Parts: sequence; structure tokens; C-alpha cells
Amino acid sequence: MSGNAKIVSGRVSIHALGALALVACVDPFAFDLKPVTPEPAEEEEVCAASSDWLPMTPSLALFKPQPHPDSECPFYRAAWQTFLLATQPSTESSEPALRSYPTLDDLFDSAKPHSKSRAWLGDIKQAGGRQILIDQNGHAIYYGIHVNQAFADFVDMNKLRTAQAIRDADAKRFLPAGVAEFKSAWQEVDDADPSLATYITTRTGVSHIAQVDGQIVEDRDNPRQTTLRLLALHVVFSLPGHPELIWATFEHSDGAPDLTAADGKRNVAPIHPGATNPALTDPNNLNDTSVVSEDDYLLFKGGTTANAGNHAIPETGLQFDETSQAFPGQETSVYRMFPASKSNTIHPDDAITSLNFNMQTLFTRAEAAGQLGPQDRRSHYRLVGAVWMDKPEYFKGGAALQNDKSSPFVDEANFAQDIQENGSDSEFSILAGEDRLSSTAMESFTQAPDSFANCFSCHNTQAVTAKGIPLDRDSQGMQLLPPKLLNVSHVFSQFLLDESQ
Repeated sequence: MSGNAKIVSGRVSIHALGALALVACVDPFAFDLKPVTPEPAEEEEVCAASSDWLPMTPSLALFKPQPHPDSECPFYRAAWQTFLLATQPSTESSEPALRSYPTLDDLFDSAKPHSKSRAWLGDIKQAGGRQILIDQNGHAIYYGIHVNQAFADFVDMNKLRTAQAIRDADAKRFLPAGVAEFKSAWQEVDDADPSLATYITTRTGVSHIAQVDGQIVEDRDNPRQTTLRLLALHVVFSLPGHPELIWATFEHSDGAPDLTAADGKRNVAPIHPGATNPALTDPNNLNDTSVVSEDDYLLFKGGTTANAGNHAIPETGLQFDETSQAFPGQETSVYRMFPASKSNTIHPDDAITSLNFNMQTLFTRAEAAGQLGPQDRRSHYRLVGAVWMDKPEYFKGGAALQNDKSSPFVDEANFAQDIQENGSDSEFSILAGEDRLSSTAMESFTQAPDSFANCFSCHNTQAVTAKGIPLDRDSQGMQLLPPKLLNVSHVFSQFLLDESQ
């Protein structure tokens, strides 16, 4: 639980939420759900879900959430509501609403000729090291980027549709409240796969992959059609007072109840054995020979040890079969290094735990009432965590936005110790939420504490390179953009990267 979070009556049973929900947290939304389950398992902070979120999710009302010592609940609730909006299915299929949202090809005017059939899914090389995540079937994971209409309107209003306009943009221009972007991770599957009934799916074109002189290249203008299922989704949005954006991530779950990663329901990747954070003396778990899990996961081979996991195969060492569009026998096993996505504890925030519980109850009741159609698969996903600036007044150009030596509080006498003990709940923390937040499907190989600690490690206001990381971490790389407030969103730098290739 957040150390400074506002709760009801100290701590309450998660299964007593119904009686207390109306006064659960400082939040502008009403709540009237009364969860019912037998025998409380543990106590949690109350974080309410709203009954009007289902079946048709309303637009997120803009409000200015308060920093510590107020509850973090409003941030998590806004993340869940934004997720529900973006993944709401049509009445005819399980295609999510975000499929109709603008893509980079819609946002910007490319100087390159593109085919009308250009794929919106591709970009298989992850930011950081531009490495490829390969599932247990030998297929690459495909990624998509969408934005909401408010983001598209911002681009148009500020005449940022071309590469040169983005480069010339005022370094102090920032994203307004109400914008949202979504990065999605998709796995290729057979049309007859019975598990598809629990996944948000799409039938679409993906980039055609080839191997040229040892390099893996993609052709999105000549796509191939296939069926894919959604493994994970980054939900990124702004609220008044938070131009740095609130970064949340969701992933698929194969069962309920699913309150935490330790419940073992999230089938994308396992958590570290023993639910421990990496030791400061071995931040990459290179000396850890314990088996992470004996079970297979979507992105993990059962029996893999900790020191053998989370390693990408070098691009020059990959063997690719162009006919099958696969990397046969070269799967990469990944696991979650920080079980609760927090630096100082392995226990998840009670606000997330209770909100995930309340959402499951909300789904269960809506399904029982016949309010959700068979194409609505949103109940099979869970909020992993979110991170934002607890002190957004320190949002400025050229900033790393981390609790490290770049912090404005680094000279305070108790800074280092307090951050180590309390993480994002420290009074010195400029961040709130999950300060070790990564998606196992999107930041698979950069989770270690000496790599990219959380979303802001890359999505900050420093100069950004072609690897999607700050220039000071890639000094020999090609700079795409100088320091700008807009650099928190890689929608702009990704377009510039596409234009440069």
C-alpha cells in the first residue's frame, strides 16, 4: 500500500468494500458496487470501480488528482477506465475500439510513398537495444501504436504533421490534458486456437519480415494477413497538471481471482522465484541459477533459470525462415524481475489489488446480468501498475525524471536511504506509483535496475536517439530529437525513426 495513501478506518478487508466504497478514496467518480465473496483473504486499501463503466464505458472526465498524502487511487481508476474505453469491442467482433483510433500513418505526413495496405502492426524491435522478442512458437511479437482523437487534434492544431515541423517544435511545448496513446503487444496465433475466446483479438496485416546481410528488416507496405491476440497494452494519458503523462500497463490473465502477479493467473510471463527483487550486488540476476518456473508461459519456457532469462538473441545470431516468417527454435524466455514493479518492496499497492478485485466483481455481475456480449474479453486483463510524477512541478526540459543523481533532492541528507527504503512513497520521490514498472511483453530485456528502471527512463524530456532512449545512454547513436517536453511521447520520435529508415 502507498505509505501515505488515504484509506478508510486504517485498513479494511477487501471483501468489505461494499459498505465502505462510497467514501473509499478522494475521487470524482461515484461508486455503488458491493463485492461479495466468502471469507476475507487479506486486508487491502479500498479503491473503487464504478458500475457505470460497463457495459459501455463513458469518456474519462478530466480532473486534477492530488499528490501524496492523498490516495493514489484516482490515477489507477483513470487508467482502468481509459483501458476499458480503448478495448471496448464492437457488437460484431472482439476487435477493440482502438483499432479505429489514429495511427502514426494517420497522424503524420510521410515523405515516403506508402501502400494503401500498409500494416499498422510491426516494429518488432523493442526500444532500448532494438532487440526482438520471440515467443515459444518461434514467432516475433508485433507492436502497434494508436492515439486518441485529442492527441490527433493536438498534432493538427500545432502543425506537427511533418518530420521537420516536429524537429522545429518549441522545446517548451507540452501535451495538454485529455490526450492518450496506446502501445499494444500482439502474438500471432492459429485461427482455430481455442484460447482465443479469452483474448482481445484482431485479424489484420503485419509487416513482412526478411533477413538481409544478417539484419532483420520489415516491410509494412507489403503485409501478410494473420490472426493475433493481445498480450499487453500500455495505456498512457494526461490529466490536468500532468503533462509528463501517466504511464499504466495491463496484461492478459487466464483466470480469476487475479489480484496480484503472485496469484499466478497472468500467463504472459512468470515472476521471479521466491518473489524477490534483484539484489543490489547482482542487479541482472547473473548469479541466480534458481528455476523461475517449471511451467510454460506465453513468453517463457518452463525450467528456465533466472540467469538464463530476459536475454535477447543478438540480431546477427538469429536464424530466420522467411517462408514460415518464424525464428524456429530460438524462443526468448522472459520473466518479471520486480514482482510488484516497485523498487523497495515485493508487495503490490493495495489500491491496485483492491481495484483489480472490484473490476473482476464488476465484470462478474455484468456478465450475470447479460450486459456483456461474448465478444467482450476485457475481463481477462489486469492492471499491472502505473507511474507518474508526484511532483510535476519538476517537469522540465532535458530532465531524466528519475529518483537518481539527476533528482532535485539528491543533495538532501536522507535522500538515498529514504528512496531505498520507501521507493516512490518517499517524501523525496518525484515519482509516484510503480517506480520499477515494465511490460514483460514490451520492455522484456531492460527490466534490470542498472538498465531502464521504469517508463520515464526512456520517456523523458532529454534528447532521444534511434534506439528510443535518451542520448546520454546512447552517445554514439543517431539523435532523432533534441531535448523537448514533447519527448515524453515517442509517437513523435517513432515517426522520425520510420522516416529515417
